[in-house]
This record gives sequence, structure tokens and C-alpha cells, in this order.
Amino acid sequence: MSGQVGAAEGGAGLGGQWAFGQYVIRRNAAVLQISSLMMIVFSGLMVVAAALLIARSRRGGQHGAPRTSPVATIVALASAVGLLLSYATIYLTYRPYWYIFQRAILYGDRSQVRDLRDFLIAIRALPGIGWGSSLSANFPMYFWTGVTLLSVTGLLLIVLRHFLGQPRANKLQHNPRVP
Repeated sequence: MSGQVGAAEGGAGLGGQWAFGQYVIRRNAAVLQISSLMMIVFSGLMVVAAALLIARSRRGGQHGAPRTSPVATIVALASAVGLLLSYATIYLTYRPYWYIFQRAILYGDRSQVRDLRDFLIAIRALPGIGWGSSLSANFPMYFWTGVTLLSVTGLLLIVLRHFLGQPRANKLQHNPRVP
């Protein structure tokens, strides 16, 4: 009877003791979320730096600010290092929970499944916002909808620019001053 009551309460049925504890689980979830956000920021900086470097190379490097290339190169390098460190942080944060999952699946060891469950719940909640709020439940859908809409808008702008305006190279080829 006591086993059925423990399983109905949700905690004892998952098998056991805490390996990490609530504080460590919440801290790991916060570190994971911050590292993920930093990857988005570093990716954005990398795209901007790459766009500046590509635009400068297409113009032949003659026009524009002479300091654009070194600054863009430094930003691209810093972004690459930031992406690498963020990736390493995410990997090291997920790794212990992967081993818990692997042991539970392969060997049936349920001794630390409670930690895994609480970690997965903690990473779904936004930092500073409780799990029960409607914003935390709908935020991933709103975020990815926004990313998708921005991507589609960017693609439409590229297609419109291509079809409505001729590329710059064609205009130069038909210029009477160019031999």
C-alpha cells in the first residue's frame, strides 16, 4: 500500500534520491538557457560580420570605411570563440543527464530519474517566470513562429530584389563607358 501511495504522489515512484538536488538542477537549467541565448547572439554577430566582409569583398575593398574589414574580422573571430564556448557549456551541462537517461534506458536504473525529470521541467520554464504561467507555456511557439516569419520575410526580400532589380554586374556590362 505504501508503494502505491508513493507512486501516486509522483516523487517516490520515480526511484529515489536526489543525485544533484533542486538547487543544482535549477542552476544547470539556467546555465543551459543562458548559453543557448548566447549562441543566438553570437550567431547574429557572426552573420552581421560575414555580411560586412562579403559586401566589402564584392565591392573590391575600394569604397567604404577602411576600418570595416579589421573590425568585422575581429567580431567574426570573437563570435566564433563565443559560439564554441557556448556549445561546450551546453554539452557539459547536458552530459550528466544524458548518462542518467542512458542508464535508465539500457539498464533500467531508475535511481536518478527524478533529477532528469526535474531538469527537463526546469529547462522548459523561462528564467524568472513560474512554470504555471501562460507565457511560459506558449513562449516556445511564439518564439519559433517569430523566427519562421522573419526567415520567410528575409527570403521574400531577397527574391523581390532579385526579380525587380537587375543585379549590379549586368548594369555595368551594358554601360557604354565600360569597354
